[in-house]
Amino acid sequence: MMSLLDKYKELNNSFENKKLVFHLGADAGFFSEYNNMILTMLYCLENRIRFVLYSEDANFGVGEGWRDYFLPFCEEERDKFHAKYNFRYKSIFKKLRPQVILYHLLNKNNYLTFELIDAARQRDREQKTFCVPELNIDGTLQDACRRLIELTWKYNLETEEEVNRLISSLDLPEEYIGFHIRSGDKYKEFDLLNISEYIKKAQGLSSIRNAFVMTDDYLIVEAFQKQHQEWNVYTLCEKEERGYFHQKFQKKEKDTIKKAHQRLFASIDILNNSRLFIGTFSSNPGMYLGMRMDSNKCFGVDLEKWQIW
Repeated sequence: MMSLLDKYKELNNSFENKKLVFHLGADAGFFSEYNNMILTMLYCLENRIRFVLYSEDANFGVGEGWRDYFLPFCEEERDKFHAKYNFRYKSIFKKLRPQVILYHLLNKNNYLTFELIDAARQRDREQKTFCVPELNIDGTLQDACRRLIELTWKYNLETEEEVNRLISSLDLPEEYIGFHIRSGDKYKEFDLLNISEYIKKAQGLSSIRNAFVMTDDYLIVEAFQKQHQEWNVYTLCEKEERGYFHQKFQKKEKDTIKKAHQRLFASIDILNNSRLFIGTFSSNPGMYLGMRMDSNKCFGVDLEKWQIW
């Protein structure tokens, strides 16, 4: 019997008339990039467009891009053209118009990232039903994206070993509530919320008082422990962390970037395995978990329901 990955490869490779080269890791943080990749993969399946990945220069990578952490799932482009001229935002097209026009003259029926990503992110898609029988997709946008996460979220051996080591180091209880409490540069996108808002939501849903907290500022962990001493708190956030600021983070050493992403992935897997997840759907980790997890286990403190962000 063919695996889900093999079925996807067979279907994706059958789309011979049109192709998208998706530039992953060009602009934003990992989950912003990944979420948009998943939405665009689904759009390509709907429209019979072959999805090809370019990630050699990914801002989360250390040399191989996607393959630094994950197993390959589709054809990967190596042409350095995409590092210079294939971006997410249409505004960049104005500066690169001659190069893009030439690319299309030489590569008819090929798309660059900015040409499809807006269509893939349209909010009206939240109300649609998606059907891709070859991949057993038949349901909502979240259902369809969950299937695509299932086939892409496969660690390479090094990442798998490190993620498992990090998770084991916490000795988590069998039942716990997962929290993602946002900090750092997220205030630019949405007002930050007080810890009590997350606790109030959790305590209204469950009597569990074990918490795994994913955050990028250890002061949040300390405040959680101090203000809510009835809770047992676990985290992979390091004591010296004081918020994630994307531009500053990109200047760090490659080894630091790699270790930080391995901790991020371990934290995300822990949240996925929680009894309930409490976070913000207006953050990209929250949007991601809203696609990966069952909807009845995933709750936002900022928005009433999951949405494309």
